[in-house]
Amino acid sequence: MDYRHILALIAALSGHPGPEFAALRNGGHDPASPVAQIVCPRPFPADEIEGKTIFCGTVQVPEDHAKPDGKKIPLKFTIMKSRSQYPEPDPLVYLQGGPGGSSFAIMDKLARVYEPWRKTRDIIFWDQRSAGLSGHSVNCYNALAANAVKIAKGDIAMPQLDTPDKDGNIVSECLKELNASGVDIAKYNTYENAKDVRSIMTALGYPTYNLYGISYGTKLALETMRVAPQGVRSVIIDGVAPSWVHLYDTFALKFSEPIDYVVSQCKADEACDKAYPDLEKVIIETLTMAKAGKITYRGQKVDAYAVFAPFAERNGHDANMSMTPYIPAYVYELYRGKETPTVDMLVDKGFRMPVAGDKEVAAASAALPKRQQALIATLSDNAAVAQRVHRSNANVMAELREAMDETGAYGPVAVLFDRELEKALRALKAEGPAKLERALTNYVALQNVEPSKQALAGFVKDNIQAGAEKRLLALVESMNDAEVAGSFAIIKRDAASSEAGFFGNMYLYNYACQEDVPFNTFGGYQAFTASLKYPYLGDVWGPMAKMFFGACSAFTPQPRQNWQEPVVSDIPTLSIGGLYDTQTPASWAKVATEKLSNAQVFLIPEAGHGALLYQRCVADMGVAFTTNPARKLDDTCPKSIKVEWNFPDWTKKK
Repeated sequence: MDYRHILALIAALSGHPGPEFAALRNGGHDPASPVAQIVCPRPFPADEIEGKTIFCGTVQVPEDHAKPDGKKIPLKFTIMKSRSQYPEPDPLVYLQGGPGGSSFAIMDKLARVYEPWRKTRDIIFWDQRSAGLSGHSVNCYNALAANAVKIAKGDIAMPQLDTPDKDGNIVSECLKELNASGVDIAKYNTYENAKDVRSIMTALGYPTYNLYGISYGTKLALETMRVAPQGVRSVIIDGVAPSWVHLYDTFALKFSEPIDYVVSQCKADEACDKAYPDLEKVIIETLTMAKAGKITYRGQKVDAYAVFAPFAERNGHDANMSMTPYIPAYVYELYRGKETPTVDMLVDKGFRMPVAGDKEVAAASAALPKRQQALIATLSDNAAVAQRVHRSNANVMAELREAMDETGAYGPVAVLFDRELEKALRALKAEGPAKLERALTNYVALQNVEPSKQALAGFVKDNIQAGAEKRLLALVESMNDAEVAGSFAIIKRDAASSEAGFFGNMYLYNYACQEDVPFNTFGGYQAFTASLKYPYLGDVWGPMAKMFFGACSAFTPQPRQNWQEPVVSDIPTLSIGGLYDTQTPASWAKVATEKLSNAQVFLIPEAGHGALLYQRCVADMGVAFTTNPARKLDDTCPKSIKVEWNFPDWTKKK
């Protein structure tokens, strides 16, 4: 952050927005989809300045695009302005995964990974209908309030397949509430989402644009190519989930396929194949032995999931060092039952490989001359200082934004009321759990109430002890209209943290249960899983499959005629799969391009779900493609990534 940046920050804090985003402040570019500016949801990247480098807002879109003059729903979006004063006219549009995931929840990561595009283009993303911060239009607050304490404790049990009661569970309660409130849940699907893409981009003033979808975002990108291709200049799909694969029948493929890639990668490396011969056979036999209780480690029996653990865990942490080099030794050590240095290392680390730091730098430079080691140590120290400065700036910006929220977004009395109420709720603990649980339930229920002083005062009188009641009622009485609204905004904000898990599931079910499950069955899942070469995958995925199909029993299926048909398009497309992706099998990157006449496919080693998050060369490839979608890319990126296999001492004794 330099002095110009600080001066721009002061201007923004002083209420002088400047010319940036002027059209959006005035309602946007399409009267049919009006735009309104909002305070950017917290947290967001430290070096961004609202109204200058970043703009957050809502855009109104039809709940049913076949009825453009009917009910509208608000979708929250963000524009990250290009770093260039001469940006390309067609921005990069990020389509979030899930379904139901929130782009705003990972804004800092999005700013980091899409920075290479931002040098020349605006970056745009939004929370989709029935997703993240745009999900409020399908939030069942009454059902939530009735179960608020259980949800906060994580005690809510989702319906299971063997108890498919369509009534009497929180999923069915939620759906009934939505139906009674006039929400047409059947319109919360990928088709309508794809139509939203065009509506939003028109409202924001971009006639042409480029799509980058990850996970469910790839399904949405493909559907946009099918039903709303106008304006789409190029498409990148990464971690691909085509609608025409039987996604839930094939739960276990996303586990089986990455194992196959480790086997084939090791076999293709002479040293690895020599140290770990017949790796596929050894994996199968190790799983069989574990299932039979014939493998023990540190006095405990090892189950099949423990054998699968490193294959699964390496997908979850994109900034960490790779676990792949250690997997063959890990399996062999369990199989042999002798020396277990690799198993010890991975278990002791909780299957979390470290992020590179001082220790790794020191180890890598150990063979260099002392003077060179000293210089590298200085570089390492400087890197640590830079990280501390970045953290310090982030903390300062967070405090500035909190101060701004007190005076602007919520109002000082609303913030003070929230602090005093928090103290009063803590004091209820001494009265026993029943009073506190009742108060929390009533607090959550305020989300479904029209904001008013009377509602706040009623909550205080019904739930707060006499000692704090007088003070809180005085604060309520002193609020102006903006501060009353601010108090209810704080209530929704605070409740969201405990609700996120439940609503995240509901958002996913809205899509999957209505449009995917009609083409999938639990029996199909069982048959497919049994057909795979690696045994006991059902032990891993069976409980999740049961819960998923059980939850879906509450929904009315909404199959679409062409949903299971491959997309036909000549829009330039780059399709990418990660070889250790355990969310969407890498092979689906090829399946997705079956009817795409202008597509290129690349499978990326040492990359998980969303290869862009794991390997920098994927960004290089993506930027080159977005710059010139007609360019035919070579395989420099995947070929540049090598696995440096681990060979513990016991492998050298053969």
